[in-house]
Amino acid sequence: MSDDDFQDMRDLKPSYTFIGTSASDELLAVARIHRREAKQMRDNADTAAAEGREQEAKLLRDIAKDREEKAEEFERAARGETKDPVVSEILDDQENVSKSYVPHQSEYVPKLTAAEKEALANLAELTEPPPPSPLSRAFSWFSGKKR
Repeated sequence: MSDDDFQDMRDLKPSYTFIGTSASDELLAVARIHRREAKQMRDNADTAAAEGREQEAKLLRDIAKDREEKAEEFERAARGETKDPVVSEILDDQENVSKSYVPHQSEYVPKLTAAEKEALANLAELTEPPPPSPLSRAFSWFSGKKR
């Protein structure tokens, strides 16, 4: 896909809505969920800080800040200022993957240990059929004579 194709997809309006709701209502609902999660994270961070778990409190505050930013992004999308953040994130990830994709290389050669190299060298010798036993030679001699 070219960059123009990605830009065209970003300009699309969300086509997923529930019956009786608009896309902006759905985006606002998601924003409310993010805000509620952020509030819970901040409350848990305050509790953790009061109990002396500073690292946990810092982590929870960072997550709460990220949730607030996501909520603001969804609210901007609901107002029509930006495109749908979920679609934009998916398209950005897809664009990054297509730019950094490395195809499978068939020139891969496994690294063998010395014992494995020796076993590989003796493989032909190990796969040869064993020499016939004296009994089987005698049997073939007798069966050949009778013909």
